[in-house]
Amino acid sequence: MRNISVKYGLLMSVGLIAFYLLMYVIGLGHRSEFRMFNGVIHLYCIYKAIQAYYNLHPENIGNYMLGVTQGMGASVIGVGAYTAFVTIFLALDPTLMNLIRQNSNMAAYLNPYSVSLYILVEGLVVSLIGAYILTRVVDIQVKKEEFKP
Repeated sequence: MRNISVKYGLLMSVGLIAFYLLMYVIGLGHRSEFRMFNGVIHLYCIYKAIQAYYNLHPENIGNYMLGVTQGMGASVIGVGAYTAFVTIFLALDPTLMNLIRQNSNMAAYLNPYSVSLYILVEGLVVSLIGAYILTRVVDIQVKKEEFKP
């Protein structure tokens, strides 16, 4: 179970970091609406982790807690690594940090750590909700395959 979490957690962090750097390099790093694509990367990795777990342990299909736990394990690794990267990146790039402050109502309270805490909490909440929904999706897919003639 841990190997799956580590594999897909690292894949998630690499995907999130690569997308972040790509947007930064092409000059779109300040556009917050592109963060929505982070959700696609995030949920895809959760889905693949849950699917891999149920493929390895088909006897646990229908146990939603194990599926959610698998998705959350991958997310903690992926979102944690991405958050650490963003913290370091914002600490090293005061221009981007100032741009974030200018576009926020809470500018006086923002620093690389508080911004990263927001990213971490947002990522974990998305993970919890997404892991539950995706566990149900994988369960339905597996049950559908069982009833094929």
